Amino acid sequence: MAITVNQLFENALCLSPESRVALAEQLIGSIEPEGAVFEAQLAEAQRRADDLDAGRVNGIPGEEGLRRVREAILLKSQA
Repeated sequence: MAITVNQLFENALCLSPESRVALAEQLIGSIEPEGAVFEAQLAEAQRRADDLDAGRVNGIPGEEGLRRVREAILLKSQA
């Protein structure tokens, strides 16, 4: 009998947080992105890295970025 997605998920919840992260990374890595989409994402990431390196933009700490994203999601869900 094949294991269902829900059963697999429940089993994964028994893993340590570190093991769940490792599993998630492996699962995400197993998905082949569409060529054109991946190339566009890669080009955008490179452009942003170049902007940071050249001093054209200022970075913010990761926690600040996450706080802003969470706040935007909360505001959107309340609208």
